[in-house]
Amino acid sequence: MKQVFVIGGAALDITGFPKDICRLRDSNLGSVRIAVGGVGRNVASHLVPYGPEVQLVTAIGNDFRASVIEADCQRHGVRLDHTLHVDLPSATFLCVLDEDGDLLSGISDMEIMDCLSPDFFAQLLPEINRCDLCVIDSNLTPEALDFLTHSVSAPLFYEPVSCAKARRIGGNIGLFHTVKPNRFEAAQLSGCSCDTIRGVYRAAEWFLRQGVQQVFISLGSDGIVYANPDVCGHIEAEKVEVRNTAGAGDVMSAAIINAMLDGLGIAECAAFGNQKSGAYCAAARATGVSAF
Repeated sequence: MKQVFVIGGAALDITGFPKDICRLRDSNLGSVRIAVGGVGRNVASHLVPYGPEVQLVTAIGNDFRASVIEADCQRHGVRLDHTLHVDLPSATFLCVLDEDGDLLSGISDMEIMDCLSPDFFAQLLPEINRCDLCVIDSNLTPEALDFLTHSVSAPLFYEPVSCAKARRIGGNIGLFHTVKPNRFEAAQLSGCSCDTIRGVYRAAEWFLRQGVQQVFISLGSDGIVYANPDVCGHIEAEKVEVRNTAGAGDVMSAAIINAMLDGLGIAECAAFGNQKSGAYCAAARATGVSAF
């Protein structure tokens, strides 16, 4: 059995959906949904059904939110053998959507992730280095990211999480075997405009020049661009009726990782990730799956 370590965020998402126009500074009729999210958790939970053993390394508190996160991971078959428990509030993402389903405002409380220090990871290195792939998201501190990229010998897969957090990796991006940003995160990291496919190719080339061996840049409704030193290409998005896109990037990442573990080529990995992401967008109902 293949083993994957996923190091990153697990959070409780609280999402408000207004029934009509959302008025600021007022109480609005609508619905509130609670779900477990976080990029690390999302990738881990979508990866388990493909068959590998998945260890999620994150930080959670000793509160009711932690019990919800733990129960969710147990239900999805995600192992938490090495997760850190501390006396801080578990990570939470609180948001309100507007009448069109777009984010109106949100608060991301991820302070607990700062407890995942280089000293903590140093104790886990023997375990991490025995895995087949290590997925890292940028909910970690720059210091933790620096330590992991220089210390982990297993192939590394980078999930930038968001534009605000993507650059925490600093000059260490080239130490990753594979990166999977979206077009906005790719622009933040590379300094290349990704408004066009040509610009996305330039960003992919930048990653390769840094030392990355495989690049997948998700483009939402425009599909995915992939590149390695020998080949590059663009795959159009699946033609589906989109019901919800929240969490689709994490579904794509899990599918790409599974294809990589199966030894498929980069174009096949991209196609599989693109297909699974499209199917998810068509089937998913609106939930509070966070991008943090």
